[in-house]
Amino acid sequence: MEEDENFSIRDFNTTKYLKILGDSFSKIELKKICSYEQFFCDFSIKKGEHIPQYQMGNYKYPTLEMFDDNFVYLKKRAEETINPKYKSRYNHILWLSPQKHYNYAKQAIESYMTLLENSNFAAADNLLNHSFRTYFENLFLLTQSINYKSLETIDYFIALLSGDKITEFSKYAIMKFIVENIKKSDTSLFEKFFDYASNQLEIAEDRLLESFLKLLIILSQKLKKSPATFHEKLGDWHISQLKKEDKQGFVAHHFYLNALEEYRQANQKEKIEQTSVLLEQAKKTINLKRIPFEIKDDKILEKLNQYWKITYDNIERIVTEKSSKDIYEYLILEDFLPKPNSEEEQPKSALFDLVTTMTFDINRNVNKNKSGMINSYHFHINNFTFRQISCVFLEGIKEGKITFESLINYLKNYTWYATDFTYLDNNNEKQGFDWIELLTPSLQGFFNQIEADIKTTTNHNQGYIVAIDSLVLKFEGLLREFSRAIEAQTIEFKADGTEERISFDKLLDNEKITDLIPANDIAFFKYLFTTEGMNLRNNIAHCFYKTENYSSATMLLLIVALLRLGNYRFEKKLNK
Repeated sequence: MEEDENFSIRDFNTTKYLKILGDSFSKIELKKICSYEQFFCDFSIKKGEHIPQYQMGNYKYPTLEMFDDNFVYLKKRAEETINPKYKSRYNHILWLSPQKHYNYAKQAIESYMTLLENSNFAAADNLLNHSFRTYFENLFLLTQSINYKSLETIDYFIALLSGDKITEFSKYAIMKFIVENIKKSDTSLFEKFFDYASNQLEIAEDRLLESFLKLLIILSQKLKKSPATFHEKLGDWHISQLKKEDKQGFVAHHFYLNALEEYRQANQKEKIEQTSVLLEQAKKTINLKRIPFEIKDDKILEKLNQYWKITYDNIERIVTEKSSKDIYEYLILEDFLPKPNSEEEQPKSALFDLVTTMTFDINRNVNKNKSGMINSYHFHINNFTFRQISCVFLEGIKEGKITFESLINYLKNYTWYATDFTYLDNNNEKQGFDWIELLTPSLQGFFNQIEADIKTTTNHNQGYIVAIDSLVLKFEGLLREFSRAIEAQTIEFKADGTEERISFDKLLDNEKITDLIPANDIAFFKYLFTTEGMNLRNNIAHCFYKTENYSSATMLLLIVALLRLGNYRFEKKLNK
């Protein structure tokens, strides 16, 4: 590892080889060393904080708890390591650990600076530019936290502004990061950034022009200058994108809505009125069909191909070797869902630079999600999560391990849905729900249809209508039953004294729910059933879905949600 000159953040190959090496040893001590080093390679530090590679409920990997030797091994490696990439990370991990000490932060700062100064990569390499930004962000936050070499770090970056070591986007991103995270406001520094960004307005290419205008708005506010001019220019930039070619439908909406917001900030009433009229006209051209795009970056394609090969091989192994129970538990426990705040935690890769997204409801009403979270979340669900889920189901159905019978059997034996929630009222009449009984028609209809589709290699949308309609509405009932079982509030009292059922969204936000259900699952439920995503509950209940909106894909996602919500056991309650 000392000879490693790889500048990238993650060491995927090193992790793989360390695991192979560790498995080959018979001595416990050697195995432990390999485990420590594998942990070290998997440990990610972004924006000064540890970001677990895997997280599921209370389970996280990697965690500092792996070091059961009072961090003796880690301290030894931090002292002996020469390579600045590893020396910075060893010391930064120790700084984040219970062994936190000023000297660890100091050593990490020195090593980060050496690493950045000696780095050499093609300026156009987006992935390595991202690595540079991550290292710099970690360095900057450390200098701010212990007030050591903060001025030298800023001076180093200022020197980069006049060179071509990193891309203009990286310069913009680092300037924005410094402005937003510097502890003590520095007017002189902000003026330098302001002048640099202002000069870029004359020469920056399109997407960079947008970025620098946004930065100038932030800097104007910091410097107590009016940002109105930059808001107007940003509005003009959005309109200019429409004039370059004949853009219609949701693409036009994206630019019109952004332009309207900027003109509003600039108080440009005439431009607001003109743009509003154009927006109404553009609504007629919305076409919500999928639009494919091609990835031409060979490095991204290679990484994606490697990822899918490993994923498919793992799924094939699980489906072939494991039981039906194990496969359903894989769908519950496997970490293939995006994180709730994935937009903030995930790097801005070249892949996302190719995509601009907006959110529409089923009736073509625009819902502009300013956080951007749901856009990347939707992208992840469609391009990663669903592909994994569908692969598990298709292979499982072919192997005869995922069937209507095996799923019902799993729900009866391993989920709380089999709990008897029925009771006899004062008239000796049975009340309450038998959830397995209520879920059966939907699941049976789904399996009948998907097995027919697999045999005929078709997709009969109409055949999934009853199954999806039923399961979507039953899911809300299950969530309310779950809430009652854990004594979470399901009814609220209005000011006029009347009672009202708590909304689906509020049920998921209840602390008793969020303390029990993993955040990734909560985000997934919200994506499926609320306005934060597919909004299935509203669209099904109000008959907004047309036949073509129904598919096996939706049902597969619903079944995974069903399995994840059911992954609990309750003691049978005594009837009162």
